[in-house]
Amino acid sequence: MPKAYAIAHVTLINSEKFIEQYGSKVEDTFKTFGGEFLVRGGNISYIEGEKLGDLDVVVEFPDRASALAWERSSEYQAILPGRTKNATTNFIIIDGVA
Repeated sequence: MPKAYAIAHVTLINSEKFIEQYGSKVEDTFKTFGGEFLVRGGNISYIEGEKLGDLDVVVEFPDRASALAWERSSEYQAILPGRTKNATTNFIIIDGVA
């Protein structure tokens, strides 16, 4: 069973509230589901295309079921307004290579 990845490109609207209400809490919500940050910000070299946001994030999960269970969990849903009210986001869950 392949690992799964939650990938987000975040454009901040209110960075202070985003960090307070979402960014400082999100890791605790996915650890229970085996999630681990692989990328959280950092320097980017744009080779092709345009910048997709202010912050890029990749979280690795043991499998798709774990990633989807996290996204649907009450713990994550409780903090989600902290992201949706303070940022616009392109967010996907994708399977890794088997």
